[in-house]
Amino acid sequence: MTSKSKVGFLSLAEEQYFYILSFLPYRDILRCTSVCKALRQTFILSPELQYIVELAGQGLLPVLNTEFHKHVPISKCLQLLKDNASAWFKFNIRPVSIQDHPAFATVYSQAWGWPIKRSFVDGHLCLFVEEDQLVTIFPLVPQPSPQIHREWSPKSLCPVPDAYIDHVWIDPAQNLIAIAYYTNYDDDYLDSLSWPDRPFYIDLKTLDGDGVHPQAAGQTLFLSELDKCQNRTIKLQGLGRHIAIQCSLANTWWSQIWDWQHSTTSNSVISHASDGDSCFLGNDRFLTMNNLGLYLYSIEDMSQAPTFLAGFSMPTSVHMRIKYVGPTDDIAHGPQPQMEAHQTLWTSDPEHRILFFIAYHAAFAISTKVFFNLDPFKETLDKIPWEQWGPPNTRAFNPKFSVGASGNRVFQAAHVVGATADDGSAVTEYSSHMMDFSPLAVQRRQGQGRVVNEPSTIVVENESITTCLPYVEVLSDGKYSADAHDVVKIWVDRCDIYVPRLASPSAMN
Repeated sequence: MTSKSKVGFLSLAEEQYFYILSFLPYRDILRCTSVCKALRQTFILSPELQYIVELAGQGLLPVLNTEFHKHVPISKCLQLLKDNASAWFKFNIRPVSIQDHPAFATVYSQAWGWPIKRSFVDGHLCLFVEEDQLVTIFPLVPQPSPQIHREWSPKSLCPVPDAYIDHVWIDPAQNLIAIAYYTNYDDDYLDSLSWPDRPFYIDLKTLDGDGVHPQAAGQTLFLSELDKCQNRTIKLQGLGRHIAIQCSLANTWWSQIWDWQHSTTSNSVISHASDGDSCFLGNDRFLTMNNLGLYLYSIEDMSQAPTFLAGFSMPTSVHMRIKYVGPTDDIAHGPQPQMEAHQTLWTSDPEHRILFFIAYHAAFAISTKVFFNLDPFKETLDKIPWEQWGPPNTRAFNPKFSVGASGNRVFQAAHVVGATADDGSAVTEYSSHMMDFSPLAVQRRQGQGRVVNEPSTIVVENESITTCLPYVEVLSDGKYSADAHDVVKIWVDRCDIYVPRLASPSAMN
């Protein structure tokens, strides 16, 4: 009698090893390849498996581009990805003048001294003069993709004759402009109306044309809480398929969120009894912030009100009014010089980014992973004490002048003590201080970086805040002379740090 031989895992062909490993999370791939020589060899010879591990290790998600991947081998994508990991350690500072741009001069001359609201998105500057209803959008950073330059003369952007535009928000990547506006703008008239008669709307148009955005469910988004919308808009923001508006009334603020690609109405409304701010965390979570704490909601089901997930206490009893919230979306990709067109290869994972905000006299960089893994706090989800969640997931510091954030990285300008000009006279000068909170950067530490693992403490109104989220600190030799308070908003794109300023930038040293 002949016995049938048993076929074991190691007798499989190498192609089957690859096929099986490709379904595993990256940590399991590394575990398997560390205990088996055959699997280790498969990993070494497979750029595809290395690409999977490198993406996850950097906290990135792949963005598939069929045409691109038809012509560029995965080994090239892997090399670009590895270059991305080390690009932070050879960054360039690029001061950019706003006042020297012809488009700004035109807006300034037409504003007649009225305040100009500025927003800097995806390499574009949006200028909005509310009193004159003037909107101008132009590329400020060299070669953003796509480039959009539009000027709307006073009132020409108004969707209807009696409209008064309160706020605009742009998304150049989606060729989208959202316009929040009133009709029949008169305080007494508004007070005389009740929902659904209050005339407040949000229109969705294309940036490069005058028509309705082709992906929008309709031209106009309708508010379901307009009886509370008696004050002007505080904030209009968006991320991907979501748009949110934030308004306030008598120290109470509320937000309404739409899935603008699928519906013009929404029941997704959040309100709080304290003034604050808010931001998107990926496509299915929304975070509100005020002096009482951080509050996390699920917006996965847009047919109903957001689901409360958890509350996070702040570290002090001081009234910490939120003054600035950095972008939680990310341009972790960008055009490569050798490519003919802009190609998006990857984007940062919402679960592995940095939430950056300034409250009172303190700046906080918080790892967003704490908002996606709530299991350690299941006993205290209503109000998680700071001591439980804060120190290991946060780095708090005193903000120095201008700041910026992108993905896992935070930039701030640091004053250079004792700086002098060529003739020996004292000058005001700033150097660049970067913090990379990517776990992979902390693990590998390349180039100029110094790993900071030790706890740090700041004092706010005689109360100490100690935090210990690890990061890599990078100090640049490049300096620029300017009034740092003139900086509009730092914008980080791969290895380039753009510093848009009102005044003309001085030459780099």
